Parts: sequence; structure tokens; C-alpha cells
Amino acid sequence: MSSSSSSKSLSLTNLSLFTPLHLSFLFLHLTILVTGDLPPPYVPLDSIALDCGSSSQIFVNGRQWTADINSKVALLDQDSPTTNLTANGASTSSVPYYTARVSLSQFTYTFPVTTTGPKFVRLHFNPASYTGFNRSKASFSVTTGRYTFLSNFSGFHYTDPRGERGGYAREFILNVEDEQKNLSITFTPSPHVADAYAFINGIEIVSMPTNLYYSTAGDDPGPYDFDREFYLPLENKTALEIMYRVNVGGGEITPPYDTGMFRSWLSDVDYLTDARPSAFEYNDTIQLQYNNHTRYAAPDVLYRTARAMANNSTVNEKYNLTWEFPVHSRFTYLVRLHFCQFIPIILQKGDLVFKIYIANQTAENYADIISWADGYGVPIYKDYEVMMDARGNEEIQNLSIALHPIQSTKFFDAMLNGAEIFKLSNSDNLAGPNPDAYPDSPFSNTPSATSTKPKHSRRRTVAIIVLLFRALLSSLFYFS
Repeated sequence: MSSSSSSKSLSLTNLSLFTPLHLSFLFLHLTILVTGDLPPPYVPLDSIALDCGSSSQIFVNGRQWTADINSKVALLDQDSPTTNLTANGASTSSVPYYTARVSLSQFTYTFPVTTTGPKFVRLHFNPASYTGFNRSKASFSVTTGRYTFLSNFSGFHYTDPRGERGGYAREFILNVEDEQKNLSITFTPSPHVADAYAFINGIEIVSMPTNLYYSTAGDDPGPYDFDREFYLPLENKTALEIMYRVNVGGGEITPPYDTGMFRSWLSDVDYLTDARPSAFEYNDTIQLQYNNHTRYAAPDVLYRTARAMANNSTVNEKYNLTWEFPVHSRFTYLVRLHFCQFIPIILQKGDLVFKIYIANQTAENYADIISWADGYGVPIYKDYEVMMDARGNEEIQNLSIALHPIQSTKFFDAMLNGAEIFKLSNSDNLAGPNPDAYPDSPFSNTPSATSTKPKHSRRRTVAIIVLLFRALLSSLFYFS
């Protein structure tokens, strides 16, 4: 491959010569510098952040968290008095995880929303010790309307097996249909557990474009069910839970840097299971061309970074670039893959083509980003549905995403910019198992995290990105 000076881009291949010290120093946790004007963010009509158990408002990470005591944005209905408590050992700055609403009986928050339509619902939990409550007795369900989000949920199953403490979020999507424009969320202690209690630390309600995930009339055929080989519209009667949202080839993107909806995007490195080696692609000067479908689909920086298979065609032929994500069995999943071809020397259809496998099944026999997007520098995404059938008694299994190159006239490679994985409701239920130990479960220490954080390292190779300032980037070009 030749280099080009007309567009600043970079490819870094992870090499085995780096020592653990180098890896520690070079590991990506960076803010990517982007030239030009960023597209304006989406402005949600509803953007509620409720700090449960708190009596004062606070501004954190670009958001104003409203106290739930005497709140004007949420109405609290309770069977018996609830308690507002502070989490033992939590920092006062860890909003919304410092305070909680705790109760031995059922309680409901009702949010008057501005409009009907699809909403993000983020539930923040800190399974800490609360004065007067036995931590082991935390067990409850969370419902809204006809949907069950969580059942027999305790919180600490997701952190204690790994020696972790702190808050994390579970993120859901549902369509508000109530003509009175109310969204109610009910917390009910488990009736079969003596002295069971429910708790909640924070709640977010955020609007989204109607076509962001749900299918709409027009040219949106919906996700592709590759097992049955047809497109199936995702109707808004289905509720979703975000399982994973990753920025492939880039660093974590925190909620203030999302497209206005306060989503978190994690680095993909801890989900890699085969990358021998892989290359990071980056282009900070290309003017991305969005359409109505991709306008708010992902942050601009996600489409400027990617992971590819590097330049050794002999090695590329022998493996699939693979990520694995633990998910619950017996549910159907929406897998959204984000692409943008920004490598300056890949400009034509057929220049770079590859196969896509999801859950060990062929999702695409001939993936051509330029052809899909009808151009260079055009972000796109592709949606797929896959059912994760039970394998024996396995409650948890890995959903894999794998890429394998197809020989073209120019390149033998594959690339991916980002991925999202959603669990789809089954008979209005999203609640999965709550086992004694679930080491791959999500947790987060950020106030507006998604439901997932990287699990323990499972990768065979370690990806390397160097923190580069714009002055250095001006002298580096894509190479192979």
C-alpha cells in the first residue's frame, strides 16, 4: 500500500516486541483531536437525570442531576415510607451513586414526559451497604407498564465476584405510548425473600430520534435475520436492553461526547479474542458525510477510527478477526455494526471486501463498505438479528462477531468501526438470570455509563495505540 499526504491518516499495527511496560504506557485512553466542525448534537425533548435519595441539585459531566426529594420532574408513589440513604463508603462526588432511595415495600416513580416515542431509560445502582438494611437481602424487580426490566435483582452479583465495588447502570429502550405522556417505573422487593428490599440511586430518561433503533416506514427494512434470510422490522412494541456498545479501534467515548443522548462507548480491546495482529486505522481530517439514518447513530470520532487486520495477507488468510461478548441464552439480539471507509487509498467498490460472521453463522458473504455507503467517508451501519438458543444448561454464552477477508484486486483485509448489541424483549420480558457469580457482568463507575464495562482481559494479543498530538499526526500517513 502506498502513502498519501492529502489526508492525514494513520495505521498502527500491534507488534509483539512491546514489553508490558510499553503497553502500560501506550494503552489508549485518549481524547481524539478532530479537525473541522463537528456535526451539531441531537437535542432530546426529554432529558431527565434524577438523583434518587438526594435533596439538592448538582451539575456533573455536563448534566444537571435533580434531587428526587420534592422533585418537579418525577412523582414518587410508595406503599409505605421509603428511606433516602447515603451509600456507606461512597464519595460525595460520585453522583448519582452517593445517595439512594431504599424501601422494604413497592414504590413507583412517574415521569411526565414531553412527547411520546422511544426513550432511553438508564437505571443506576450502587450495591453498597445502607444503614439499617442487610446488604444480602437486596432482591427486587423493576417493571414499567407491561415490561419487566429486571427480576430478583440484587446488584452485588455483578460486582462482588470480581472484587469490585461501585456504581453501574443498566440501560433500556422502550416506546412511551401513554397519551397522558407518563412513564412509570416500579421497584418491587422480591416476595419470596424475607426482609427483601429494593433500591435505586439514579434514573435517566432521554429522548431519541424515532428511527434511531426502531424501524420506520420508508426505506428502512429493519434488521437482517440471516438464519431465516429476510429482513424483519424492529417494531416499537419491543423493549431493548443495551448489552454492549463499543468503539472499535478507539478509546472510550464518555457521555458528554456522545451525539446528545449521553451514551457511553467502550474500547473494544477487552472483547478481542483473536487479533494476530490487528491494525488501528485513524483519519482526523476527512469530512464525513452523514445521511438521515446515520446523523446521530454514533459520535463523529467513532467513524474516524477502526480496527483492521493489518498488512500480512498470509496471516490474514489463517484467522478471523474476532470479538466475543457474553450474553444471556434464550433471547434474540440486535447486533448493529458501524462502518466508515476513510482509508485514503481505498476509494472504489471492490477495493476491500470481507465476510462477516455473527454467533458462528454467516451474516454477510460479501461486505463492501464503499458499495453499502455509496461513497468514501460515508458512515453507515448494518443491523442483524440473531437468536441465542440455549446450549444445555448454559445461562450465559458468547455472542461472537468475526471478520474474514476476501481477496480483491488491491487488498486482503477487513475493518470495523463500532458495534452495539441489544437484547430484545421476549414476551415483554428482558430479565435474565441472576446467578451466584456472573464474572462477565456489566459495571461502571461513571455517572452516565451504559450497562457494560470491559470484563477481564480475554484477548490473545494486545492492541497498541500511541497518544498522538495533532503536530505529530501531520507527519504520519497510512502505511501498510
